Amino acid sequence: MIRILIALGIVSGLIQLFKHKKGKLVISESSNCQDEFDAFNENLEIPPSKMKRLKQARKAIQNAIQKYFENQKDFTTPKFYLQGSYASGTMIRNSKDQCDFDIGLYFFQEPSKGYSTIQNHIKKALTGHTTAGINLLSRCVRLKYQGDFNIDMPVYYTTDGKLFYLGNRDKEEEWELCDSKIFKDWVINGTKDNPQKIRIIRYLKAWSDHYHSQKRIKMPSGLVFTIWAIQFYQPNERDDVALVHTSAAILKHLNDNFQFTCTCKMPVTPNDNVLDRLSKKRQSNFCDALHGLVSKGFEAVSSDKKTKAIKIWGKLLGKRFPDLDIS
Repeated sequence: MIRILIALGIVSGLIQLFKHKKGKLVISESSNCQDEFDAFNENLEIPPSKMKRLKQARKAIQNAIQKYFENQKDFTTPKFYLQGSYASGTMIRNSKDQCDFDIGLYFFQEPSKGYSTIQNHIKKALTGHTTAGINLLSRCVRLKYQGDFNIDMPVYYTTDGKLFYLGNRDKEEEWELCDSKIFKDWVINGTKDNPQKIRIIRYLKAWSDHYHSQKRIKMPSGLVFTIWAIQFYQPNERDDVALVHTSAAILKHLNDNFQFTCTCKMPVTPNDNVLDRLSKKRQSNFCDALHGLVSKGFEAVSSDKKTKAIKIWGKLLGKRFPDLDIS
């Protein structure tokens, strides 16, 4: 049976592709891939063995840094807080079976030394901890564990427990008003009692990762997809339909509001554009990719054959999406 759903005001060209004779978008019951999406969501989870290694690495890192700074007269001993996708429940393992883990390092008084100096101290404290290397990035220290995971450590300080400053080497003063704990709360509140919204975030991240691995095209960060999925979420009893409609709502937002460059504003302080690291060319490439996701996604959910829908989703989402069961 075919169920008729009214369009969401999606890009006009796409609407014309999937209109029923009566002028409304069609969603085929035969295309329902909910079981496959449930399995796909499970396939994005971090395996227990990897999670165990990650937690062991986190504990060792924290112990090494605390011990190091206890012996540094110019610094207080920092504290640590989990943040990022792990803390908000949206973390996935990518197509290379790797994942990123964020640990915020907090000083509870203004450091007497600059952020670059602090980064060098952290690197010194962790020298030899991993053979894959330590990178000093503009907003964090990254520890790489070959073929397993990355641990990113942004550095913050606060003098009153209310205002937090993030180290950023791209800033002239090296610090900017920011606190990822506030963003974590925003994500948790935005997905509260809505597990499907969390799954949509994970699906978009997985699609982006697969597209990048196939096309070698720089894509927006997982942070961007998290913000957009929460802001433009379109619920449906089926995950495949919710993913297509949410992606279409994001695409419509971009088409309606941006002519030359796209923006994605951080919903909390510092309210900066988290898409500014993508060049205009890369933003254009991303919009083309998103158009493809919406177009092929509509083709999948409007198909009268589940086998065709599964093939389409497999091409869009990669090898972790369940293949056809021909047994």
